[in-house]
Order: sequence, then structure tokens, then C-alpha cells
Amino acid sequence: MTRRLRTAHRLGRGQGRISLATTSASTFDAERGIDWIAVELAVNGEIPDGLTRPEQIETARLLTAKGMGTTDVGLYLGITPGTIRTWRDKGWKVRPVGHPVKAVR
Repeated sequence: MTRRLRTAHRLGRGQGRISLATTSASTFDAERGIDWIAVELAVNGEIPDGLTRPEQIETARLLTAKGMGTTDVGLYLGITPGTIRTWRDKGWKVRPVGHPVKAVR
């Protein structure tokens, strides 16, 4: 079994932990493909392996809302800052599961 190591990042001091509340008994949003426990762990400095793209978008949204810059969020998630800015500029849209990406012509 091969283990992937992740670089640990401590988020800004004094910000406190971010808690996520749900109106559902389930912690998984099947329509958007988001495991809210994974997102909560990620925004609090414990990134699980294999975050889905929707989970990455939600994590980035929450971290920028807490005041973290796009460059820092990108480094933290291993995604380019330009991608973070694109997600932000498009309103943090998460494509519902089963909706394909439109072909570029």
C-alpha cells in the first residue's frame, strides 16, 4: 500500500475553527457530490486525501470568506490561484452530479 504524504499548513492564528451546520441528517450532499465532514476537516487544516472538485470549491469558498487570499488558498489546496479566482468570479458554482462539462468548440 502506497501512502501519499500531504504537506500540513496551519491556518491563520486567532481565526478559530470553522463549524459547518447542515439542515439534513446526512453529511453527504449526493446531488453536488460534497461530503461535508471532508470539507469541515479541510477548512480546519486537516485535508483528507482525495477531495472532490466540489469539495475543493466549497473549501476554497469558506476559506476566502474567512479572509484567506486566493494565493494562500491555492497553495493550501494544491490548486493554482487562477483557478481559485475563476471559481470565485463564477460565483462558486458547483455542477450537480451527472451534469457533463460543455464541450469547447
